[in-house]
Amino acid sequence: MKILITGAAGWIARSLTAQLEKDHELVLVDRVAPEDATIFAPHKGGRISMPLVTKWPYIQAAITDETAMRPACEGVDAIVHLAAGVEGLPEIGRATMEANVMGTFVVLDAARLAGVKRVVAASSINTFGTFYWRISGKPVVYDKLPLTEAFPPEPEDPYSLSKLCGEMACDAFTRAYGIKTASLRFGPVWSSDKYDEVMREGLPPTTSWADDLMSWVHANDIATGIRQAVEAPELPASGAYTLTGPDTRCPEPTMEIIERLRPDLLPTLTEPLVGRAPLVSTARAKAAFGYDPQYRLGP
Repeated sequence: MKILITGAAGWIARSLTAQLEKDHELVLVDRVAPEDATIFAPHKGGRISMPLVTKWPYIQAAITDETAMRPACEGVDAIVHLAAGVEGLPEIGRATMEANVMGTFVVLDAARLAGVKRVVAASSINTFGTFYWRISGKPVVYDKLPLTEAFPPEPEDPYSLSKLCGEMACDAFTRAYGIKTASLRFGPVWSSDKYDEVMREGLPPTTSWADDLMSWVHANDIATGIRQAVEAPELPASGAYTLTGPDTRCPEPTMEIIERLRPDLLPTLTEPLVGRAPLVSTARAKAAFGYDPQYRLGP
């Protein structure tokens, strides 16, 4: 299979490339030159320089550039769309919407014109609208936990809104043109360095409730999930799928945390939470393409 990856110089794309290049032909697209590549490293305070060295064809182009994306998609069987702005600050809202909404539209339209049959797009748990950048400050009301894709999105910030618009664009192109699409809602992604550091030093005691429901996921599990969605022979026509880790990032049992910090949520629980069970469900991704995260933070 010939697969195009946007945002190819980013850290998730590098993990993905390492998996896909064993069995597939790749085309890489990013707006920066390989030697100028940086990666987003939140555990190190932002972006850091990390030049990309690759054997695959590399196209330097912005995803909003129709004249570049159209030929880039020629002869491609599938697209993994990872390029995006990653902040929800209102003061850069227009730039975020342009990059994420218009960029996703241009990628999908280029796929349509080139006859590409499958697009797997990076979305985010921010699509739920309950994580980070809650501008109003109003408390989130959950009626069911663990959280599933059935929860009606309620975004407030530009980034969360842009990711919801991207999911809707994928669904629209599936309906209109029959392109199979999958929008993958990444949880808070940890690099191998971050994971190794936590495994060495241990998890700190939980003293407060976290708006992201104490979720996390290893970058390698994200890469595997993307590969599974690309390769799945029976992938549903379209849909959104949450990819998070198999446990929380808290050392205590999940039920103990809820009883201590948020007893009001006890009536919302729809299933037994054994041990450090997560509060964000990945059942839909498992059913659709076999997602089964392997990296845990404890027993």
